[in-house]
Amino acid sequence: MGRYLSVRSWLLACLLALSPILSMAQATPLIVGVLPTLSPRVLLNSYQPFRTYLEQTLKRPVELVTATDFATFHKSTMAGDYDLVVTAAHLGRLAQTEGGYIPLATFKATNRAMLVTARATPLKSIQDLRGHAVAALDRFALVTSQTLVWLEAQGLREGTDFRLLETSSHNSSAYSVLSGESVLAIISPAGWGQMPANIRDSLQVFASLPAIPGLMLLANPRLAREVPRLKSALLAFSPDLPEGKQFFEATRYQGIREIAPEEMKSLDPYTRYLRQHLEH
Repeated sequence: MGRYLSVRSWLLACLLALSPILSMAQATPLIVGVLPTLSPRVLLNSYQPFRTYLEQTLKRPVELVTATDFATFHKSTMAGDYDLVVTAAHLGRLAQTEGGYIPLATFKATNRAMLVTARATPLKSIQDLRGHAVAALDRFALVTSQTLVWLEAQGLREGTDFRLLETSSHNSSAYSVLSGESVLAIISPAGWGQMPANIRDSLQVFASLPAIPGLMLLANPRLAREVPRLKSALLAFSPDLPEGKQFFEATRYQGIREIAPEEMKSLDPYTRYLRQHLEH
């Protein structure tokens, strides 16, 4: 009898030990949409430490997904396909004002458009851009919007004075400058930092535009009740943690911080541009 009791006790202990794992496996996955700033394989691999941290902290499965381009990603965001989104700041602002998404945090690393030209044949004046092309990763990237707004202030309009050449990556944008297909490339600081040295050394920075918010994280409004817990988990994700160290070293995003309402409002000039072009 005692032997049967000990076996039953052992089985009970095993079940109790496994219960958190079984519970997490049965929980509904948290779908995290990540803006396609890199190829899907590289992007999702770099976010694996972030996924692992969220699973351990929230005690539920986390699934990472992305899209083929920025416009498709934003349409999926607005369709409610994601529970949590990691998106460009201006797309986040649009999701907030038009879709009710709730801003949670932003990465500490700021963003800005870096306009680069070929070192061997540099662009001498911005007015020399007329009749040529500007290369960019994606029309709907925040650095692209920032550049187009800045160029309009210089009296240069896309389609009239220059054309926008969309490429598959920052490296491809850089190659287009070196090959003469474009005279300027719009590069983000992260893209510049991850660019192979042999490409970067053949370029020079023509202009570096003012700092703007980097990628931000927002919650789908259907998760409103979970916002305090999600926000707490995100703000605790730091480079001091093993997963955080791995993630922030790979992405160069430095850390996570809260985002102020004033910062969200500062993005409105770029959302006006987005509305104009997303409708086409």
